[in-house]
Amino acid sequence: MKILHLIPTLNKGGAERIALDMCVELARQGHEVKLVALHPENQYEFLTQSLDYTVVETRVELSLWRKNRTDVRALQAVIDAFQPDVIHSHLFEAEINSAFCRLPQHTKRVVHFHDNMVQMKQFSWRIFTSKRLLANFYERSLVLKNLPTKTHAIAISDDTFRYATQVLPRWVQILRQLNAIDLRRFTPLKEQITTQKITMIGSLVEKKGHDLAIAALAELKRRSVFVQLQVLGSGPKLDALQRLVDELGIRDYVVFHGNQDFPEVFLQNSLMYLHTASYEPFGLVLIEAMACGLPVVCTDGFGNRELIHEGENGFMIWERDPLLIADKIQFLLENDAERSRLGENAQRCAQQFGMEAYVNRLLEIYRDL
Repeated sequence: MKILHLIPTLNKGGAERIALDMCVELARQGHEVKLVALHPENQYEFLTQSLDYTVVETRVELSLWRKNRTDVRALQAVIDAFQPDVIHSHLFEAEINSAFCRLPQHTKRVVHFHDNMVQMKQFSWRIFTSKRLLANFYERSLVLKNLPTKTHAIAISDDTFRYATQVLPRWVQILRQLNAIDLRRFTPLKEQITTQKITMIGSLVEKKGHDLAIAALAELKRRSVFVQLQVLGSGPKLDALQRLVDELGIRDYVVFHGNQDFPEVFLQNSLMYLHTASYEPFGLVLIEAMACGLPVVCTDGFGNRELIHEGENGFMIWERDPLLIADKIQFLLENDAERSRLGENAQRCAQQFGMEAYVNRLLEIYRDL
């Protein structure tokens, strides 16, 4: 089977990571896979080296009042030359570029809902109160108008499934398929961990809630409980977060490591995983952490609700309260047996999210189109 995956960039992120892992596993199983990005940024060169990967330059400038300016010739040329059986698109920029391409008659389409794409919201009278909302609705109409009848949508959680069901036309079949990871990479260390470290992975943006995590670490210091938070990721909030750490006097408690190609190294040397996002479509990093045998302390991000089983593989904090987060971290630090039990449960839970089984289900979706 010939499968083309289309994505805006390969910057660090959950959507980018699972798209890459899908391509690697599909190619491993003998399928002809082409990965196409719309921009040259690539923070996963260690993975794309083994793939048929290309970057195309396109131009899609939409206007509500004037003629649209579009140039997708480079993408069209790739599609025409490759003649894919399936085009599997990730994130909205990929959807809007696909809308201006002519697909081969036999080509099927898969739209991946990695989150609740705001551009796909249905009509409401509120759209006339905001130029952005009106533009979103116009873009949605273009995408839906150009989707072929042989289209499936994949939702990564119950939350995104509900959203996709609300915003997509009935002729698009929507399937709930939870994300997956490469279980060969994410495994626990056999040696006992002696460091007092916990890990948090994610872009340094507002919705990831790093401020809340830092406040919880400051509370632990106030209680004379030492633990070091390893923060992996980069983003626009880095300077502000570093200033907050300095203001709270907890430099020894929080260390920023930037983007890392091999986050499993940090997870394998941690006692637990901390996640404080206010919105999380699914939570791929939670699965990675659990596969490494870590119990999870996290806040409610909607999409992560189906991953955390309270008191079994971690704890869900329903209020955005640093004291409550500090309570759970302290409890796990001071109760080795309970931390070990939750970690073992977490590892067992993660085994159902392997990439090989995920791709086998994905191939069934491709064939059913």
